[in-house]
Amino acid sequence: MPKDSDMSTLARDALFESLDHWRVSDSRFAKAYGLTGDGGRALLKTCIAALYQAGQQGALPMVSSTSVFHDGTSRTENRASRPWFALVLDPAVAAPAQVLAALLPAVCRRIPLVAVIRPRSRTVWPAPVLTALELCGIEQVLEPSGRDLGQCLAMLRSVLGPGGVACLGSAVFWSGARAVGEDSGAAHWLKSPDAAGLLVGEDLIWNREALKVAHAGVEIREYTTPQALDAAGHDAVFAPAGLAPATASLVLEPGREVLWDWPDMPGELFFARRLVYS
Repeated sequence: MPKDSDMSTLARDALFESLDHWRVSDSRFAKAYGLTGDGGRALLKTCIAALYQAGQQGALPMVSSTSVFHDGTSRTENRASRPWFALVLDPAVAAPAQVLAALLPAVCRRIPLVAVIRPRSRTVWPAPVLTALELCGIEQVLEPSGRDLGQCLAMLRSVLGPGGVACLGSAVFWSGARAVGEDSGAAHWLKSPDAAGLLVGEDLIWNREALKVAHAGVEIREYTTPQALDAAGHDAVFAPAGLAPATASLVLEPGREVLWDWPDMPGELFFARRLVYS
């Protein structure tokens, strides 16, 4: 009789085989790699290196803590890494920096399986996005139909258990993907911005090429004074921290044009909690 570990391996192998018909081909990655060019790839590598540096926490250890109450009862909390993480990607998203910022926390935490799932669309994959996925080592890049998205996530949960699902895209895209994401485990919406603010001035030098490549599809609106930038109400801004609006949740200073991050991305996407009351 096969051991449990053997059965687990067989189930994973069967899962990967089932996912094959949705997998993005190596030839498409190769084409995207060439189209991105040396300069574009260098910028993406800079982004990846900075996100690794920021998120280098290593694998989340399994943690168990117990509180004993005065009446002799107790509460035990167990925390462990989730077995998989999937980024469900709106085909309208073209900014590789946003995609990398959504993926690198899972990669840095060594989640066993990290996947990107982009429903099939008439919108072609942006070459820098596919190249970014290759450069940071994402092997499970899938393109099911919109109708098969739920089946794809359900297969991951059925074989591996509850995972973490981040959905990067518009409110309309999230409304369509939310139910299947929540059925698969912890789910969270990363709202893709339409625009970001940038403070300009004689003393501020911005790498325009980095902005163009890393934040493709995002309108970069320029402001000549901190007051005007503040009044615009952007959640993400390119400005010196001392001149940035206090309400902006993401501030990228000169020299950090290639970056992005998601300040509200919850840790529950990467670890599961179990409570036991005794």
